Amino acid sequence: MASSEFLLFSANFSDCRFEEKLEDLQRDKAFLLVKNARSVCWSKMFDYAPIDKAGIERVAFSYGKPKSISEIASILSSIKPGVLEGQLRSFVNAKTQAQIDAETLKKPKGDAVDFAFAYFVFCLWKSVFPESVAFAGKGSPSKKEVRFASNTNGWTAVKKVDLEKAETKEVLFALAGIFTTLNRKLPDFAADDAGGFEDFVSSFLDSFPVRKSFAKLPVLLNEALKSEEKISQFGSSPSLEQSFFLRCFEHAGFPPFVSLEAIAGVYPELKVPKPRGNFGGKKKK
Repeated sequence: MASSEFLLFSANFSDCRFEEKLEDLQRDKAFLLVKNARSVCWSKMFDYAPIDKAGIERVAFSYGKPKSISEIASILSSIKPGVLEGQLRSFVNAKTQAQIDAETLKKPKGDAVDFAFAYFVFCLWKSVFPESVAFAGKGSPSKKEVRFASNTNGWTAVKKVDLEKAETKEVLFALAGIFTTLNRKLPDFAADDAGGFEDFVSSFLDSFPVRKSFAKLPVLLNEALKSEEKISQFGSSPSLEQSFFLRCFEHAGFPPFVSLEAIAGVYPELKVPKPRGNFGGKKKK
């Protein structure tokens, strides 16, 4: 690869410091950097969401600590969405609708309880796939910021946020944005046949209506389990299996991460950019 190509990720939190730059973009090394960067953003984003994490964890694990996707599906199928929303809403720390309207004169289209749902599902996800969010500190970043930059063949991006100057919601927004970029790109480094994997996932999800439905999520997960063994034809990395299931959660509207859509709904004053470039996904119709 050309010497001008590189991948860079830097994060300097009080409890997490990570910095790495790759110019030798071997696939296995690039995969590890992208995965570690995603893990940092994934694990830290909830610290900047307006939720009580400890309270939500208690709710999540009151339903059990699953060890498989099948067990997650079983837990979710036993839950009445309205009851769970009532449990989670008490752990949302966002301002009331009236306060937000008075301050910004913009009416949010979303509901901050979506952040609580995301963390609830994340607790179950992490119980099954703890390695998916694991990382070890590396390097000594000097600036109090999170920065991701890529300049590779077909993938150019620069995203950063100043941890000292930015508002909490702006840090959340930046972490979610970097996570989204990395999450979409990770299968390209994990798969031997990235195009085939994307076609397989898209074809599977095309048979399910795109509609936010907590009740349909366990149905989708159980169907996904029937196709799980087909993933090995695209590569042996466990991250491919995890990427497949993550897409299922996202398709049903209840991903185990804070989505840009949820942020845009709760904080309409933040400008969520339209996706640029091709990250492997097909354009939505």
